[in-house]
Amino acid sequence: MTRRDLIIFFTLSFMWSLSFIFYRVGVPEFGSLAFASLRVVFAGLTMLIFVVLYPKSREGIRENFKVLAVVGLFSAAIPFVLFSFSAQSVNAGVLAVINASVPMMSGFIASKFFNDKLAKKQTLGLIIGVVGVGILMSERLFDEQGQILDLGTGLLPMGYALLACVGYATGANITRNYLEDLSPIAITAGSLIIASLVMLPIAVYEFPYGKSISLKAWLSVICIGVFSTAIALIFMNRLIKNIGAMRATSITLVIPIFAIFFGYVLLGEALDIGAIIGSVVILVGTYLSLNLSLKKLVH
Repeated sequence: MTRRDLIIFFTLSFMWSLSFIFYRVGVPEFGSLAFASLRVVFAGLTMLIFVVLYPKSREGIRENFKVLAVVGLFSAAIPFVLFSFSAQSVNAGVLAVINASVPMMSGFIASKFFNDKLAKKQTLGLIIGVVGVGILMSERLFDEQGQILDLGTGLLPMGYALLACVGYATGANITRNYLEDLSPIAITAGSLIIASLVMLPIAVYEFPYGKSISLKAWLSVICIGVFSTAIALIFMNRLIKNIGAMRATSITLVIPIFAIFFGYVLLGEALDIGAIIGSVVILVGTYLSLNLSLKKLVH
């Protein structure tokens, strides 16, 4: 993993961590289906600009549109809808923590279906990362008396989020194994434009007509579509091509740390010792799972 890949890795962590805050701001006003659909539509419109600017990508999109359609559904349309439903009752921090299950799912899919074996160091790193995620999650599932908080109403929404993670992991592996010769811009443009065509009728049908939508909610759906989806997926597809699906999706182990930080700085949420310990454990696990070398990064 080069220094440039590492910079993209943490930049993408920052961009995607904001998406969970956008969910919490926009979903209550737009509704789950409308918000998810509009996210994909704005992302697709953004990538149309890239197609115009990079005409060479059009041929690759035409030749691979069937695979790109599958990637668009698994990596965008379906997960976004599922996460939007989850965001109605699950806070941003917990969503980010659940999202951290993606690398384990990606590694499993890669090893079972694509013969992509993991080194022992990487496997150990993923296990350590999941332990760190568990520490963070425990702080958000139990109250001060150790009682589970609203598990009955929160379990199903968390299940939606986990299914979304399966979609992300599947889409990443398909991209890695079937679109290796296609540029990141072509992959992102093709998958998101196709997904936006699928989601556009839903956006039109589910839009809350007659309801006053705040500027904050509009900004959240535009920003999540343009920056946390279109631009972010270009970076992600670049990482998948450079370092592989499992290592690229390890980015989701770091996102909860950013989510906790934003919660502390922007929302005034408490920064407890469990969050600090969990974050440190996650960073150690991420370091191992990415198979990094400090000497190579420094020189």
